[in-house]
Amino acid sequence: PPKNPKSRFNNNNSTRQFSNSANDDWTVPEFIQIPEDQLQISFSRSSGAGGQNVNKVNTKVELRFHLDSAKWIPQEVRQRLKSNESNRISNEGMMTVTSQEYRTQAQNRKDALKKLEDILRNSWARPKVRKMRKGLSKKTKENRREMKKRIGEKKASRRRVEF
Repeated sequence: PPKNPKSRFNNNNSTRQFSNSANDDWTVPEFIQIPEDQLQISFSRSSGAGGQNVNKVNTKVELRFHLDSAKWIPQEVRQRLKSNESNRISNEGMMTVTSQEYRTQAQNRKDALKKLEDILRNSWARPKVRKMRKGLSKKTKENRREMKKRIGEKKASRRRVEF
């Protein structure tokens, strides 16, 4: 096993893509169509309070899919998912999303799909290009010099006047 857990996902052969400006045609879709036939959905007993219902009924939902073979997600988004959601991805490359909020299987299934859609939407957006600060601008430096002169003149006017 690798010493650094994130290193198994860092592929140096692909360049990271950033969002440029208005000429960037990459948009985050409002609705992401998730093909349920490519998801492995399993149910189990959820934890927590709930009495007999929790002890008897398999309401917890676990969605799994192999990230590298999920062709319905663009390659660029899959790369960002590997770095952003590495805690949800197993060593075999299976991404897992669980839900056990509700008392019914149907509600938890819908919630897990919504969680997956939100995760995809967050990773869909390209990161913005970070612009490094280069220091003070010429205008700011000029304004500072002007203020220093004014303050100096004010202090000079407080000095004792000789006759």
